[in-house]
Amino acid sequence: MRDDIKAWFKHSLTILWARGVAFVGVLLAAGEAMLQDPNVTAAIQAALQPRFVPYYVIAIGLITELMRRRTAGKAD
Repeated sequence: MRDDIKAWFKHSLTILWARGVAFVGVLLAAGEAMLQDPNVTAAIQAALQPRFVPYYVIAIGLITELMRRRTAGKAD
């Protein structure tokens, strides 16, 4: 079963990461109506603090690069 899961991601952590990030984006888009509630918006802003968003984006980029470098040499 583990090999089937790995095959679905083509044995690539980068593809796994990309699909995970896309899935989170879909969840956020689907929950957009819920995000219109001021109570929910305040809770999210308290947890994620918008001033840290640039650092989250930097972290996602670094994780993506590290995973890509890990598998880049294995393509030979």
